[in-house]
Amino acid sequence: MNRWVCGFALAAASLGPGAACAAGQDVVFRSDVSLVRVDAQVLDRDNRAITGLHAEDFILTEEGRPQPIRNFGLENMPVDVVLLLDVSRSMRPHVERIASAAHEALRVLGSGDRVAIMVFDRSSRVRLPFRQNRDEVEREFESLLRQETFDGGTDITRALLDAANYVGRNARREARRAIVIVTDDQTERNRDEAAVSRALTKADAVLSALLAPDAMRYGGNRAPGRGDGTWGTGGSWPGGGSNDPLGGIILGRRRGPLGGGGPYGGGRRRGPVIMRPHTQPAGTAEIARQSGGDSMSVDDASAFETTLARIRQRYALHFYLPPDVKPGQERHIQVELAEAARRRYPAAEVRYRRVYLAPETVAASASPGSEAPVVVRASSPPPAAEPQPAEDPAPGRLKRRAGVDPVPDQPRGGPMVTGKPNGQP
Repeated sequence: MNRWVCGFALAAASLGPGAACAAGQDVVFRSDVSLVRVDAQVLDRDNRAITGLHAEDFILTEEGRPQPIRNFGLENMPVDVVLLLDVSRSMRPHVERIASAAHEALRVLGSGDRVAIMVFDRSSRVRLPFRQNRDEVEREFESLLRQETFDGGTDITRALLDAANYVGRNARREARRAIVIVTDDQTERNRDEAAVSRALTKADAVLSALLAPDAMRYGGNRAPGRGDGTWGTGGSWPGGGSNDPLGGIILGRRRGPLGGGGPYGGGRRRGPVIMRPHTQPAGTAEIARQSGGDSMSVDDASAFETTLARIRQRYALHFYLPPDVKPGQERHIQVELAEAARRRYPAAEVRYRRVYLAPETVAASASPGSEAPVVVRASSPPPAAEPQPAEDPAPGRLKRRAGVDPVPDQPRGGPMVTGKPNGQP
């Protein structure tokens, strides 16, 4: 049977579970049953993806109750990825590193995958709306390195809420959704992990973080052990000491009143004074883990490519929506390896989002067979994709950056039109 038929049957969570996709068969699903999809990634003790698992290798519970896995697979679903780049002070060398790795990293994406680029400091801007053309994405990297000044402050929480809002409005319904943030995790504004996690859940998006190395060592988020996701080591910060999270503001040599290097003239220290604005960790690594994603050091040469590959290497586990679920309700799930799989892969870790939101319209009955099945035949034309606006049509602020070329559906370098403070549209 055509691949689109199988994918459509699995993705149609509001319609029901797909039957086996075998050649010459119809795909049958019932309109009285809703499917919930859980994307899970399994990593070994060395933080490498484990492939080749089967449905019987997983145990899934919903609100503490075991749920049979009705459909399972490494689905070849399309992916919509937002690259969220921190262009605050001192981040230029790290964004340059990502830009130089883009050509190789983007090759792991499929022909139907799309990429968008957002940048942020104290505000968020959509530089490039979702595009399938890899060359266009690479050209935008070159443009932003020329046009962004990398001299502003940073509000990471606001940027993550904006990115989740953008994904919720513009990503395709049938696509896996992901945000890849490149940042040092140092924010001038208040952190709010709970609000960001809720926004990511509503947008059905996973967050992966490429962190500047010193943020991982000194940013206040203790790097957990291998069983909880070890991200790497990291090196010294460009333009500053190894414990300089923002690169610093160089004001000149420090000289005491008696001409010495210390504040009272008794020291021998020479060199610049590094004044750091007040910042705090934004909790990016923890938010990524809660969403089912992971964090790596941006200094790792293959980190960008590995991150994109892992977005595509997730297992899809489907289960029936329980009959007691209320529309829009937040529900908790747990996924773990079965005993036999744990013996094969000791210390393996399953990463997934631990909550999901029930559909706003929940079927009246979750008992299979109460309604006539709906049949999709292989000879039927593919379902028409719902048109998606390229950007929130609400008017925004004036463009922050001069000299940024506009595109038909979104002014490049223009402001990100945000929703409510909790990231809801």
